[in-house]
Amino acid sequence: MNASSATVVVLGSTNWDICMYLPHLPTPGETVGEGRLKTNLGGKGANQAVACHRAGANTTFISCIGDDATGTTVREEFEAIGLNTSAVATLSNTTTGTACIFIDESAENCIGLTAGANGELTPELVNQHRDTISAADVLLVQLETPIESVLAAAKIAHEAKTKVILNPAPARSLPDELFQYVDVLTPNEGELAQLSGMPTDTEDELNAAAEALIHKGVTNLIVTLGKNGAALFQDQWAVLKQTFAPFVVDAKDTTAAGDTFSGNLAAVIAQTGDYTQAIETAMAAAALSVTREGAIPSIPTREETTEFSKNHR
Repeated sequence: MNASSATVVVLGSTNWDICMYLPHLPTPGETVGEGRLKTNLGGKGANQAVACHRAGANTTFISCIGDDATGTTVREEFEAIGLNTSAVATLSNTTTGTACIFIDESAENCIGLTAGANGELTPELVNQHRDTISAADVLLVQLETPIESVLAAAKIAHEAKTKVILNPAPARSLPDELFQYVDVLTPNEGELAQLSGMPTDTEDELNAAAEALIHKGVTNLIVTLGKNGAALFQDQWAVLKQTFAPFVVDAKDTTAAGDTFSGNLAAVIAQTGDYTQAIETAMAAAALSVTREGAIPSIPTREETTEFSKNHR
């Protein structure tokens, strides 16, 4: 695959992020002062689409925004980034999704969401983009939009032999049918525990949970392990495991780390089909992103990721 001709369709959420940087995360009933406020374009779908675009893939984003002032701002932000938003629908009498994000001094965060237009991304709307999905090398989906629409998109892609990457976040139960259409599943440890119904506290438990998902039909399972790197499980007669060491950095904001990983992973798989290269690149991009503040503002370009990798491996 020529890297410049690799195509990825990202289907997912668009949010306006209201980010507050605080000395520590508030507990119930507590007010924490001395915060700094930033507002940015965000949402798991938008973050991943921008990451994929900046990683060099030809990226089309399927999403919904409202006809409110925030929706206008969001579309302007997309245009400034250069992302193909021909499949981003503006819905009448609907608000744009919004996220309130608290980030503490150790870069930990907690997030509250209102779905807004994201909840209106229906299977019927997905079907309008059947040809675009079918022509892509990779479809990347997450779980901030209705599961029925994720399933519809994955089925279209599977029938067209477009690779399907599912980032199962936020964590939730999934219909077994969806696993039949997914080529690559990318949970973190908590999401793996929820999807498998098994503990993942020890390495042996994590391995057993991963094998349980492989037996559901997932061919390639990439478990992100935060500061401990990542692990790739593949179904090749037996379940094979490959581990990847983390990049060590001083984190400022981890909000977009997972989305940066997913977008870069999709781009490199579309470009090369090489899972080892894709994971290494995605880990480097995610590590670089956490050294910066914000969601989309933190996502690096392909050139930045390449330079970072050279200096940190």
